[in-house]
Amino acid sequence: MSGPAECLKKMIRRGYALLFAFVFIFYIGASALPAVLMSNGNSASAKLIYNGFHYFCHQYPWRSWFLKGQQAYYPLISADSPDMLSFEEASGSPIAEIDPRSFYGTPEMGFKMAICQRDVAIYGAMTVFAVLFFLSGNQIRSINWKLWLFFGILPIGLDGGTQLLSQIIPVIPFRESTPLLRSLTGALFGFLTCWYLLPILENSLREGDKNDRQ
Repeated sequence: MSGPAECLKKMIRRGYALLFAFVFIFYIGASALPAVLMSNGNSASAKLIYNGFHYFCHQYPWRSWFLKGQQAYYPLISADSPDMLSFEEASGSPIAEIDPRSFYGTPEMGFKMAICQRDVAIYGAMTVFAVLFFLSGNQIRSINWKLWLFFGILPIGLDGGTQLLSQIIPVIPFRESTPLLRSLTGALFGFLTCWYLLPILENSLREGDKNDRQ
């Protein structure tokens, strides 16, 4: 009885980073599924998935990737992207009249993913680092917390924070981020967060292994 259990424990111990990677990539894939379902006319199932993901993301359509439509994204007019059809133009409505949660898209626009552009980048970058960590044999050392703070947390805080504050405080000039900035800051946050935390987890597990052998 103890043989198979011990073998399974060792497999999980060695491959937990890969398990994390599968979870992250599954999360991204699941967030794309409702857009595919909507495009195939299965709106009931799609809406159930959208509603489930709403607890994890704001789902603003103007900050989300769209699948199977004219464009990959639809920025607000205020984002000043002259080469792209704006969300207001594509949807035919000002954002004040839109409920972000219940606007999924149209056959012409395509349908939004269930998580925003920034979240896709965060979990995508986490997937990349988790795979690299597994391939290294869990040998990558943790980065200094200062690097994590200044290159992982600070950029995403500035991009998202200044955007938020500019839209709720009238005296601050209005600012809407771009898909590039959301993706870049999200990827930095996701990759560096895993780079900081996974090696710390590995060290804790090694200490536990040592204690078990004593």
